[in-house]
Amino acid sequence: MKPVGIYVHIPFCASKCGYCDFYSETSAEGQEEYLHVLSQEIRSYAGTGTRADSLFVGGGTPSVLRADQLNRILDSCRDVFGLSGECTLEANPDSVSPAFLEEVRRGGYNRISFGAQSADDQELRLLGRRHNASRITEAVREARCAGFENLSLDIMLGIPEQDAKSLARTLDTFISLEPEHLSCYLLKIEEGTPFARKHMERYCAGEDQSAELYLQAADTLEQAGYHQYEISNFARPGKECTHNLKYWRCEEYLGFGPAAHSFFRGERFYHPRGLDAYLESNGENRISDGPGGDTEERVMLGLRLTEGISYDTLPLTEIERQNFLRKVKKFTKAGLLEQKNNRIRLTKQGFLVSNFVISDLLFF
Repeated sequence: MKPVGIYVHIPFCASKCGYCDFYSETSAEGQEEYLHVLSQEIRSYAGTGTRADSLFVGGGTPSVLRADQLNRILDSCRDVFGLSGECTLEANPDSVSPAFLEEVRRGGYNRISFGAQSADDQELRLLGRRHNASRITEAVREARCAGFENLSLDIMLGIPEQDAKSLARTLDTFISLEPEHLSCYLLKIEEGTPFARKHMERYCAGEDQSAELYLQAADTLEQAGYHQYEISNFARPGKECTHNLKYWRCEEYLGFGPAAHSFFRGERFYHPRGLDAYLESNGENRISDGPGGDTEERVMLGLRLTEGISYDTLPLTEIERQNFLRKVKKFTKAGLLEQKNNRIRLTKQGFLVSNFVISDLLFF
C-alpha cells in the first residue's frame, strides 16, 4: 500500500485571532490528557501495515506546546507508521525560542511553517497577531540557526488596510528572508468569527482589489524564483509541501485530533470539533463522511494545482466527455483554462474564479 500522510491537529492557542475559523481552545487545561489520548489514537493503527512518508502538525498553534511534547507526537508516528520524509511543524513567531527550535529539530521535525501573515505592524495589530514584523525576522534567523533548511511563511492578502504598497513591502521583506516556500491566502471572513460580527469587511479590499493583490503577489514571487504550484502556494524548485500535495492529488492521509479529517482505504471520515468530546471518547468519535476519490473530487482538487489534471483518466461516459470538453473549450477561449495534450489547468485569471469554473465543469 502506498505510504499515507499524517496530519495531527493541536487544538490550543495562546489567543484567537479575529479572522480565524480553525478549531482551537485558548486554555492550556487538558494538554497532557490530550497528548495521552492522541497517542492512543495514533497507536491504534499499530500492526495494520500502514506506512507514512509525511507528517504535518497544525492547529491551532502547535508551538504553544513544549518541544518535548511535540517530539513525543513525532515519536509515536515513527513507532507506528515508520514515518520518514517531510515532517512539518506549524509555529507562530511569538511562541518559539532558540532552545525550542533546536529541540524540535533534534527531535526530527525538518520543515517549519511560520504564521507570519504580514510585515506591516499595523496590519498585524488589526489581525490580532501577537508578534510584530521584527519578530518574524528573528524567528526565521533562529530557525536557520537551529538547522531548519526547509522553511515556509504564510502571507494573508486582502486584510484590513492592506494596499499594493504595503503588500509590496511585505513581499520584499519575506523574500529577503529567503524561505523555501510561501503560502498566500486571500482573507475570507467566515460567519461566526469576531471579524464577521464587527463587519471588518468594511476595512478590507473589495473583490477587484483583492484580485489585483493576488496577481501582484503571484507575479512578484515568480520573478523572485518561486514557482506557483497551487492556487495559494509558491516554492523553490523541489521544495513544494509534499504533505499538502497528497490532499490535492487525492492521495490518502490520516488525521488525528478534534476537527481532523482523513481519507483512508477509499473512505473519508473525521473527528468533530470539540476537545471534550474527543477526550471523553478516547479519540474514537470518528464520523463517516462517505467514499472519497470520485471524479468530482479529482477535478475539484486537481485543478487547484498548476499541473492540472489529465481528463483522459476521468471515468466519463461518451456524452459526459463531450459535455466536459465543450466546457473546457469555452473556458479556454475565455482565458480561464489552458489545454495541452490531454491535460487542463487553470490560468492565473482562472484561479481567481476557480469555484465558478470548477462547479460548471462538474455538471456533466
